[in-house]
Amino acid sequence: MQMDWAKTVRSIRQRLRLKQGAFAELVGLSQTSISRIESGLAVPAPDVGEAILKLRSNPKTRSVFDDFLASIEHSPYVCFLLQMDNETLSVEAASQKARNRYFPSLPASLDGSAFTALQRHSEELLEHGFAEGRIECAIGVWGDGREDPGYWRALYTPMRDGAETWYGYVTLIAIEGADFDAHVEEKGPYFLDIISYRLDQQ
Repeated sequence: MQMDWAKTVRSIRQRLRLKQGAFAELVGLSQTSISRIESGLAVPAPDVGEAILKLRSNPKTRSVFDDFLASIEHSPYVCFLLQMDNETLSVEAASQKARNRYFPSLPASLDGSAFTALQRHSEELLEHGFAEGRIECAIGVWGDGREDPGYWRALYTPMRDGAETWYGYVTLIAIEGADFDAHVEEKGPYFLDIISYRLDQQ
């Protein structure tokens, strides 16, 4: 999957509270070029892309959301950030343990049978307004068919960046195979327990 430059540029520019012309000067482009990138009609040249990514990673211009991404990447746990506001679910950030086990390169898609439960959970969350701020938290189980461990409890929490893009922060907690089997027998393989709705949006 390729970098979504339109979303990246828009997010950084909005965070810095710059109009397209001012942002263009900052990275050495014309306002028209920035407009084309934000519209998805063009991609920046490698040197310009590097300048844009430096702006995103600079602590002085980095957003709280970018700090959150960094905390995911350095987390000692199995966790990742799932973009959930488009037709294709994609993992945008992941801890080292999650990258080693599931996502060797980022961004990554949830393709393949190993991710069926995560796909089904995501579909149900979106149907219930996850990407509209209606759900505060949800829990499901997931078996990936591997050993040590092969079964997880997945905790989903909604997150939104400065560009109004919705994500699911997913934390995986290892569980015993017997607990997974009991859950599946009682509730089915893809049951998702939505444990908290925002009362003002029910």
